[in-house]
Amino acid sequence: MLATSLLFLLRFHANMATSMASQAAARGLRAASFRHLFLDKVKCTTVSPRRWLNLQEYQSKKLMQESGVAVQRFYVADSASEALKAAKRLNAKEIVLKAQILAGGRGKGVFDSGLKGGVHLTKDPAVVGELAKKMLGFNLTTKQTPKDGVKVKTVMVAEALDISRETYFAILMDRSCNGPVMVGSPQGGMDIEEVAASTPELIFKEIIDIFEGVRDDQALRMAANLGFKGPLQRQAADQIKRLYDLFLKVDATQVEVNPLGETPEGQVVCFDAKINFDDNAEFRQKAVFAMDDMTESDPTEMEAAKWDLKYIGLDGNIACFVNGAGLAMATCDIIDLHGGKPANFLDLGGGVKERQVYEAFKLLTADPKCNGRDEAHMKTFVSSLQRNRLSYFIFMFMVTMETISCKCSQHIQD
Repeated sequence: MLATSLLFLLRFHANMATSMASQAAARGLRAASFRHLFLDKVKCTTVSPRRWLNLQEYQSKKLMQESGVAVQRFYVADSASEALKAAKRLNAKEIVLKAQILAGGRGKGVFDSGLKGGVHLTKDPAVVGELAKKMLGFNLTTKQTPKDGVKVKTVMVAEALDISRETYFAILMDRSCNGPVMVGSPQGGMDIEEVAASTPELIFKEIIDIFEGVRDDQALRMAANLGFKGPLQRQAADQIKRLYDLFLKVDATQVEVNPLGETPEGQVVCFDAKINFDDNAEFRQKAVFAMDDMTESDPTEMEAAKWDLKYIGLDGNIACFVNGAGLAMATCDIIDLHGGKPANFLDLGGGVKERQVYEAFKLLTADPKCNGRDEAHMKTFVSSLQRNRLSYFIFMFMVTMETISCKCSQHIQD
């Protein structure tokens, strides 16, 4: 009964989360997890992996290409001269040049070279070389990058194709179905959650038998639901089956194509894709995991990931050291509620070991923002907690549980 009551109290405080700190933590959690999209049209399931693998756009396209999935013809370059050669080699009517960074909003980004936009269209290969000079080696700033932006080290030179119609398609693991599920919509090229909220009848789902795979009738039915007709229906069904082959081949937990497009020339092409991988399969997917691009990752978050710790840096100066994501968010809210600002979101997770606790303390004490100069403010914060019995109960419960955890761990070690 006490556990149930406590859970209710924690959820109550978490649901009251309106602070910027909590919202930032929630956004960070969503960034470190993959979302299973409205599988029953009203419910969304979230699964947090042990760690996350970062692939550039061209790397995902290469994996798809190797599995026979139709993608735009493309080359990768790390110098302006190579980009120019690639553009000439494509011999395409129109070329798209894309800066390769692990952040969205590239099209509206700005380079510190003065160039605006990380995605450019041109029909002249010479222009590709000139644009690449202003991209490579310069920082690109978008809504999703740090304030100073991210240095662009590679560009993708691809054939530009017209899209006459956009659809959405994904294959993902769903716990409720105990296996993979296909999800599709004829409304692609936009936020699929918005489609599910406004027009749930346009979200289609097919459960896949893990032993049997995607049947021909399932692939054709999904292609029809996506709005492909005539010869394009068979072509789309073939792409769906190839995407499932890729899903199995690389131990993916999600392959999301948005948009799966139709061209005026009668081609079905995967224009943009996101692939999530099962980190527990790293031992047999060494080639895939060797592509992991961690150069853009926050060093502290990278160090935390090494020890299976969920860490998100925030702007305050009060360190948070918590076991459980919900409790961590509630703690951030309590700190913010009483005038403080959390410096981080750090979740130890279940089954924490002594070494993880040690490494977590190292991460916190290495943060220059947590410098101990706000002692007077912290005393005010604790005093406020004591006046608010509910907040004080949750805060002391958190401290007690962490203390017990550390003492038990030390006892086991001894």
